[in-house]
Amino acid sequence: METEYFIFYEVIPGTPDFEDYLEARYLVFCEELGRVAATGIFSSRGHPIETDQYDANSRHFIARHKRTGVMAGFMRIIMPNEHGLNVAQRYIIERPLPYASATDDKIGEISRLAVTPHFRRRPSDKGKPIQGDLESEMTLKTEGSRHHQPELVLGMYREVYQLCRQTGLGYCMAAMDNLFSRLLTRLGFPFVAVGPLNTSVTPARRVYIISATEMERTLGAREDTILQFMQTQINTNTNTKPAPLAESGR
Repeated sequence: METEYFIFYEVIPGTPDFEDYLEARYLVFCEELGRVAATGIFSSRGHPIETDQYDANSRHFIARHKRTGVMAGFMRIIMPNEHGLNVAQRYIIERPLPYASATDDKIGEISRLAVTPHFRRRPSDKGKPIQGDLESEMTLKTEGSRHHQPELVLGMYREVYQLCRQTGLGYCMAAMDNLFSRLLTRLGFPFVAVGPLNTSVTPARRVYIISATEMERTLGAREDTILQFMQTQINTNTNTKPAPLAESGR
């Protein structure tokens, strides 16, 4: 699917796109943030990658800047599986959950979601619309104080929503810090906390759950434009993907 400036699509293990994605995960989560220990595994191009045991039971998505092909964001959805979800191993999840139908076979996990450094939004962009003039807002220069770009975040969450509706997945969990959860709540995404704050991670995070059906209801009542955006498949033709740059995953 596409927005005006970005294209979002699923990447398949064994493809160059998938290697780009794993390399980008290493750069953000191992090198930049230091949240994940390096695996010592390398791509076929000799670049370090970040991968774990949950990847085999996940669906993986990336966003690329349409004009340049540069990777702008990525995430995975850990699907229900016999080994459980990543958050269950690292956070306290209080039960019963707020939704009676949220059984383990209906819950996935939004995981490894990140916007790459070049495409994080500047504080001066606050209040600009979702489909803002990103060509003037963004550069490919490194800047240290940017916020997540709403168009990218919404585009990736649209992939989550579409996957839920295509597979019958009714709920997703995610570990988030308070700042990011408040951003999503303000946009109309009804994330509900289901556990205490884990202060042993930096920044401190807790587990939230979101219902696809409740999201439709809430967005329909508060942010109909965003709901239309989430439900519209603008372009599903993967042949329109931009040709990635040689170092787009770096």
